Amino acid sequence: MKLNKKISVILPAFNSEKYISESISSILRQSYENFELIIIDDGSTDNTSKICLDFSKIDNRILFVKNLHRGLTKTLNYALNISSGTFIARQDADDISLPNRFEKQLKWFSTSDKKVLCGTNCKIVSDDGKIRLNTAIRYRNSEIRKKLTYSNCFVHSSTMFLKEEAKKIGFYDENLKYAQDYDLWWKLSTKGEVGNLREKLLILRDREMSVSKQYTSQQTNSFIKSCLKYYAYKKNVVQIKDNKDIEFYENNSLTKDKTVLMKYFHNDKLDKKIYLKNLNLKQVFKLFLYPVLLIRKVIKSIKSSQ
Repeated sequence: MKLNKKISVILPAFNSEKYISESISSILRQSYENFELIIIDDGSTDNTSKICLDFSKIDNRILFVKNLHRGLTKTLNYALNISSGTFIARQDADDISLPNRFEKQLKWFSTSDKKVLCGTNCKIVSDDGKIRLNTAIRYRNSEIRKKLTYSNCFVHSSTMFLKEEAKKIGFYDENLKYAQDYDLWWKLSTKGEVGNLREKLLILRDREMSVSKQYTSQQTNSFIKSCLKYYAYKKNVVQIKDNKDIEFYENNSLTKDKTVLMKYFHNDKLDKKIYLKNLNLKQVFKLFLYPVLLIRKVIKSIKSSQ
C-alpha cells in the first residue's frame, strides 16, 4: 500500500470549549498531511462552535458542521457518511494526538492488505494532571481477539480503520447509545487483522465529568449487550446486523449463562446487581473460564472490604 491514502479524521464535540483548541491543533500538526478534519458540533451551548469555525477559516482541510444534539453514535455515523477518506481516524475533543500518530498507523497498515483496525497506546491524564498507564491494552491480533470476547482493549480516540470495511457492517450501531466503539471493534475483527501500536501516540484525558463516569450503569449495560451479541454471533445464534434486546440473550439456552456471568463480573458498575449467591453451580464453575475478570473481581472485593 502506498502511503498517500487520504484520512478522514472525525472529531465530534459537545460543550468542549476548554480543550478543543488543543485537540484540533494536535491534528493540524500531524506529520502526515493528507487528511480532512471533520468536526461535528453536536448542539453545544458554549463557545465550541465559534472556536471550531475560527479554525476552519485558517485551514481548508477542516470541514465544520453544526448540528442539533443527536448523541455520539448518530453524530459519528453522520460524519462517516460525509467523509471521503480511505481511512477513518478518530479523535475526541479533549484528547491530543502526538505529531507522528497518523504516519505510524499508516505504516502499520502498509504491511498487509488484511489489516482493518489500528489503535495506539496512550498516556492517561487525570483532571489534576496525574499520569497513569493504560493497563487494559493488548497489541497483537491474537491477543486482542481473545480479549474482545469479554472486554474492550482499544482507546477509541486513538483508532484508525478502513472506511469500506466499517461500511460493510453498518458503521456504528445506532441501537447503542454507549459502547458503540467496542461494538465496532469486535465486528471489524471478524473482517481482518487488528492491532495496537505499543508507542504512546495519544494523550487521553480521564475527566470526572466524562460520559463513562456519569453514565456508568447505562454504558456497562450497552457493553454487556454488545459482548453477548459477539458471543451469540460466534455461536451462530445471531447475524452481525441483528438487533436483539438483552432479554433475548437472557432467555436463549446458548447465551443465558454468559449473560449472568457478565452481569456478575461487572456488578460494581450496574444499578441492578447479580451476586455470587445468584449463580447456579454450573455458572460458578464457568467463572474460571474468565481468569482475568475473576482475578479483577477478587482484587476489587478485597479492596472494598478494607
